[in-house]
Amino acid sequence: MASIYLVDDDSLVTESLGAALRLETPYAVRTFQSGADALAALSAAPPDVVISDFKMPGMDGLALLKAVRKAVPEAVLMLLTGYSDKDSAILAVNEVGIFAYVEKPWDLQDLLLKIKGGIERQELTRQLRDANRDLERQNRELRLAHDRLVTSERMAAVGRVASGIAHEIGNQLALVGYAEAIKAKARAGGNGEIAEFADVIVTAQKRLADMVGEIKDFARGQGGEAVEVRLEPADVTAVVDEALAILRYDREVGARELVRDVRRRPLARLHRGKFAQLVINLVRNAAQASPAKAKIEVILDEDERGVIFVVADHGSGMTPEVLARLGEPFFTTRGERGTGLGLGICRRIVDEHGGQLAVESAPGQGTRVTVTLPGLRS
Repeated sequence: MASIYLVDDDSLVTESLGAALRLETPYAVRTFQSGADALAALSAAPPDVVISDFKMPGMDGLALLKAVRKAVPEAVLMLLTGYSDKDSAILAVNEVGIFAYVEKPWDLQDLLLKIKGGIERQELTRQLRDANRDLERQNRELRLAHDRLVTSERMAAVGRVASGIAHEIGNQLALVGYAEAIKAKARAGGNGEIAEFADVIVTAQKRLADMVGEIKDFARGQGGEAVEVRLEPADVTAVVDEALAILRYDREVGARELVRDVRRRPLARLHRGKFAQLVINLVRNAAQASPAKAKIEVILDEDERGVIFVVADHGSGMTPEVLARLGEPFFTTRGERGTGLGLGICRRIVDEHGGQLAVESAPGQGTRVTVTLPGLRS
């Protein structure tokens, strides 16, 4: 319900006009004998309409309406004037933004029409303001959707190019596989130098094959079509142990102290192969960020959030600027040794499992990656 403040130092005016407004309108009407009293009530009950006498002792009507305009910008302001004050009232319309002035003695029906018109204009102003805010919000959302679409199209194009490059490199790497045979023959023939050279080629081939695999995984995620991942109940600890068994043959991981801390043996719905890839990627990242013989902690637990899988290293850590760019395709701090796709692939695997991946890091304090997955509760 709209509310009206009626302010006049003449009690006959406030009583007679106040009674008429209460009788003829559905609005809540409050009367005041001074501008100071009306201002004191503003904060507790802001009015929709203020009707004030022009000439009052202390604070006159013009000063009161100026103060109301500042405190309640949307209020409809009206000035009661005598005939001799008409010219001053007209000036006040422009100076304060008064909606209308009402001459004494007032015509009640004319006053009621002015009050109704002021409230209708106030409501239209509010609707227009809300519509503008809604339009601004929709424009922001549209710009954001456009930017996402452009980014998606660009990444899809990058994915197609990366897929083609990875395919060609993969074909050529098959030929490098002959280095294994050369190494075996050289060792059998006692030619240690050739075997050593072949071993360098084999190591490089494995590293390139890993990079090709990462690029292909990245490219598959940019094709625009969601690929359904089949999840099945599994013992998370068993899958983690399978991945760690593979990492025993990784030189960089083997040069660090790998600490396995299983606090609970949780169950979860997993794609075993993808989750094993997640474990391998995170542990390798930790090894590459740590000095030789440094500790890498692999922690498995469960709490009210679900399954908790943590990989923590004690390496050099990352600055906030680097941390903010983690997962950005092709961004890497490892120079030519990295593709910048590993963590992005990890995030996608976690998303496919309905989980969350969080990274905490600071310079000199190492990095802690926490994966949270929905658990299977009995």
